[in-house]
This record gives sequence, structure tokens and C-alpha cells, in this order.
Amino acid sequence: MASSDGVKVVDSGVQAALEKLRLGLPLGGRMKPTFEAMGRVLKTGAQLRFRTATGPDGKAWEKSWRAKNEGGQTLSLTRRLRNSLAYQATESSVAVGTNVIYAAIHQFGGVIRAKAGPFLSIPVTPAARAAGSPRNMTGLHVVQSLKGQFMLVDDKGVTQYLLKKQVTIPARPFLGVSDGDQKELLSIAEKHLQATWKR
Repeated sequence: MASSDGVKVVDSGVQAALEKLRLGLPLGGRMKPTFEAMGRVLKTGAQLRFRTATGPDGKAWEKSWRAKNEGGQTLSLTRRLRNSLAYQATESSVAVGTNVIYAAIHQFGGVIRAKAGPFLSIPVTPAARAAGSPRNMTGLHVVQSLKGQFMLVDDKGVTQYLLKKQVTIPARPFLGVSDGDQKELLSIAEKHLQATWKR
């Protein structure tokens, strides 16, 4: 889960409840169980966003090319990103994230440019995705459409890859705190405080 990039969520209501909880704990009171429960809520909320294709703010994600043209769900072809989500809790904090290298581009959006050659090769068929690279498919050749789009097509004339100098990935935030998450987090803090003082 370690990464140089990260998302820091600041929610004044949750922070105020945690501060109240911290100040209300008897000497030696532990916060880690609270943060573990909060981590489970935040991880589950993030995972559910892949099913609903919405951000924590409730706004729908822009559909991916594959979801529009082939069906299925955006960001869910292999479920690797969703399944990689994890949380780490300590006595003073909880972090929810992923170690998948492409997570940040989907969370924040951005532009990907060709580096190793003049074009990025974007797979547009299941066979091209399975191949992993145009180098792993035989019989491909470059063609250009009437609109100027360069493509790699196979011997049957089927477009396997689009060739682009750059692509813009829209932000599809999955990490964050939704209104529903916030209510659960506040409830966890209150329950922990009540349970601690009943001991």
C-alpha cells in the first residue's frame, strides 16, 4: 500500500468526532480498534464504487471506451485495482489505498504520452488485450482512417490497436469519504467511546 502519491481526506465532522473520542479516552485507552473498523468501512465503500461506477461525491464516472463499446463495467475488466484495496490502522490513524501503479491516473485523471516510440498502442479487442503488446500478435500492419486515425489491423482487416500520441484519462475517484461512509465513521467513533467508558 506504500506509495509516494496519496490521497488525504480531511473531513471536519469525522475529525471532530475523533478528537472528542481521543480526549475522552481514559489513560491507556486504545484507538487502533476504532481505526480498524473505520478502515473496513472506507475499504468497502471504495470497493463498492467500482460496482456503482460513482465517486465518493455520488457523481457518475465517465464510461471507459471498453465499457461503451464492448459492455461490462468501467475499471472492472480484471478487478485487479478493486481487489488490491487495503487498509492499515495504527493507534493514531488509518490509511486506505493500493499499490497498483496505475491507481493514481484513475483516481485523479491525467494525460498519458508515448515515451518509447511515436505512439501508444491502445488494445481495442479482447485478443489484443490478451496479447499484451502488438509485438505478441502476428500479421499486424498500420493503416490510417479517413479521419486520420492510425491503427494496427490484422490480416482480416480487424482493428486490434489504435495508435495515439497521447490519451486523456478522466478522473474516476474511488478513494474518499461518501456521505454514507461519514455516517458510519461517526457511528463507529461514538460506539467506541461509549464502550470504552462502560468498562
